[in-house]
Amino acid sequence: MRALMYEGPWQMPLRDVPEPTPGPDEVVVSVQAAGICGSDIHGFTGSTGRRTPGIVMGHEFSGKVAAVGSNVQKYAVGDRVVVQPLHRCGTCAMCRAGRGNICQNRTLIGMNKHGAYADAVSVPQTQLYRLPDDLSYADGAWTEPLSVALHAVAITPLNMMDTVVVVGAGPIGLLTVQAARLRGAGTIIVTDRSPHRLEIARQLGADQVVNVADADPVALVQQATDGLGADVTFEAVGITPTVQQALAVTRIGGNITWIGNSQPEVTLNMQQVVTREITIRGTYGFDQEFGQAIELLRTRRVDVAPLTERVASLAEGPQLFQDLAQGKLDALKVILQP
Repeated sequence: MRALMYEGPWQMPLRDVPEPTPGPDEVVVSVQAAGICGSDIHGFTGSTGRRTPGIVMGHEFSGKVAAVGSNVQKYAVGDRVVVQPLHRCGTCAMCRAGRGNICQNRTLIGMNKHGAYADAVSVPQTQLYRLPDDLSYADGAWTEPLSVALHAVAITPLNMMDTVVVVGAGPIGLLTVQAARLRGAGTIIVTDRSPHRLEIARQLGADQVVNVADADPVALVQQATDGLGADVTFEAVGITPTVQQALAVTRIGGNITWIGNSQPEVTLNMQQVVTREITIRGTYGFDQEFGQAIELLRTRRVDVAPLTERVASLAEGPQLFQDLAQGKLDALKVILQP
């Protein structure tokens, strides 16, 4: 079968690889749609160190069951499924505390084992969800990133009608806009430097957008909040300038949630955090939100249609990764369809 094999920074050609076979408790999923995640782009360039050569990436995907292991009874060949890519051990302290997303022994399909940029992938049956008949495979591929946004909002103190700033209008940032609105946010302000992405943010419900290439986001947030600043800020990029921006736009005593994970280290003014009693929390993955995400997509309470801007074949993957990494393609989400 074919797969995009990560062989080192900026090297991910299409290769012929052995077809997967299911273990007793596994199924082989014929991949029908796999979203290209920003974390995979950063892994492709080697900037984060979170992808190891010899891995097939891809963790946002849906497909149909192509083969089942001897112990699998709930799924059959031909079933439409979405794959929850995060594996939890179930026995560590975090799992026992109900926080399996930060399992001490967690692994991720597409990072620690072969993922979905391939014709097929073998996955544990426990990580399958049924894809409703009224959801396309491409829509199903949005379940994982939506779950990330839902979890970020769920763990953040957010009161009804709070002012929210979302720093970064990438896919996760734009899903966070919708998740925050569902949670009861009042005014939502989105900052970015892409006019195209900011226009999509408006379409998806942002009350105000700020192009940081043309305007001062701090001044505009202050103006919109009578000089107070945002109650809650979600940082959805993960680099020093945006982390600093998130701190600057947040009010005294406010909350910042870091979703972005682009740079291993960032710099910010610790004294501002201390003297203004800002709470900063990290968020990783998701826990109970995966099933919720499927239902929100099925009922169209979250709109992903404007976010899927390119659908391509697996063979186009190597060039698309180059274009996305070099900034030649400003597509919010590319879906590969092996």
